[in-house]
Amino acid sequence: MGFQVKIVGDFCNISCTYCRNRDFNRVEKKLMSVETLEKLLAFLNSLPQKKVRVNWHGGEPLLAGKDFFNHIVRLEKKYPDKTWLNVVQTNATLVDNDWAKFFFHNDFHLGVSIDGNERIHDIDRVNASGYGTYKKAMRGVEILRHHAIYPGVICTITKKTIKFAEEIFFGLVSTGFKNIAFNAFYNTASENSGDEYGLTDKDWTSFLIAIFELWLVANDETIHVRELDALLAWTIGTSTNDCSFRGTCDQWFAIDYTGDVYPCERLGRKIHFGSIDSFGVYQNLITSRTFLDWKDS
Repeated sequence: MGFQVKIVGDFCNISCTYCRNRDFNRVEKKLMSVETLEKLLAFLNSLPQKKVRVNWHGGEPLLAGKDFFNHIVRLEKKYPDKTWLNVVQTNATLVDNDWAKFFFHNDFHLGVSIDGNERIHDIDRVNASGYGTYKKAMRGVEILRHHAIYPGVICTITKKTIKFAEEIFFGLVSTGFKNIAFNAFYNTASENSGDEYGLTDKDWTSFLIAIFELWLVANDETIHVRELDALLAWTIGTSTNDCSFRGTCDQWFAIDYTGDVYPCERLGRKIHFGSIDSFGVYQNLITSRTFLDWKDS
């Protein structure tokens, strides 16, 4: 079970050409209110499990500011019976020493978005002026590492970059990443099949085969690739956390800065379940007619 909380909506400080939210407004500043955050934490406290994982997303979540993140820590302390696992997915360009100290002292887990090496990354991950963001992002990564935070990395693969598997893989490995994940491009507003960045199943399979072969060449058991770990676990019949293999799409939710609740963003935003304000507690969400009809469809 997981919750991706878009605390700034689609607001972002860079302008990736392939952004899954590019059909939405990424330049208007938005921020979840403290009142909505309070309702969110009360909602998450109603979950049946003791350990609650919250993925703080955007847009770029660091645009919410340090005061907002201090509110997160303060409000989670109101529910000491829960074990809170906070995960932030960031483009790393805003990371400074103060952010790193905050994340370290409050035991936040970090994931960064880096698309291989500088050449590949700067094809699409650009700022508003069209300049590449690789150097700035990697500077943020180095600051995190200096403070004993070793982030995992998510690399987005598109139709335009899929042929560069070797350059991408070794670009990440050579800069010290040990926990690597690849996301096949998706667009939250439209079908991937008609998108210039969209991948076919055959494209994605071929890419993963190439990554597997490169992983074997690397011959380093400390390097973990999320997709390979999941495939190997599935092959030998052991448990995997990858929802693609567990059939648990109905247990992953996106919550917008307004408190509105949707399915996992990979499934788009056509389905709107309601809001945490109207549900109040998790049980009301999963027993709602909208959710049950969607789950059975």
